[in-house]
Amino acid sequence: MKHTTPHWIAIGILGAVLIGIGVKFVVLGSTAKGDDGRTAVLLEPAERQAVLGEMRILLETAQTIIEALAQEDMETVETAARQVGKAAISTMDFRLRAKLPLEFKKLGFGTHYAFDDIADMAAAGKPAREIQLKVAETMNNCIACHASYQLPVMRRNP
Repeated sequence: MKHTTPHWIAIGILGAVLIGIGVKFVVLGSTAKGDDGRTAVLLEPAERQAVLGEMRILLETAQTIIEALAQEDMETVETAARQVGKAAISTMDFRLRAKLPLEFKKLGFGTHYAFDDIADMAAAGKPAREIQLKVAETMNNCIACHASYQLPVMRRNP
């Protein structure tokens, strides 16, 4: 009869390493403690610009929606919101996504899904005031993210 304990030990160690790597990249991302108490998300310059660019697009879209709601232009509300809904998530690079901490991703994905909800509400003819409240609720994701995270400029050593 063979003694197979060393194999199971090796499998256990390999499993623990894979779980550790998974936790690092899925949950923690590439982070450090920020100089102001927030979590610093450590990104390459192009990745940082991609995230900041997406944030600007979300902010611009929120402004477009707010203006369209004031004019009760539900077609513009729906079109603008749909463009940054869940379909926009698929455009993010997977290597970049792996660097983002889980809570950051939850806030970001939740924001995209909320814009789909806003588009659906406009398409269904919901009152502007009800949609405005959904926009205000969605903006809380932005506030929470900016209060919790920073994207420092990473300086390369010469």
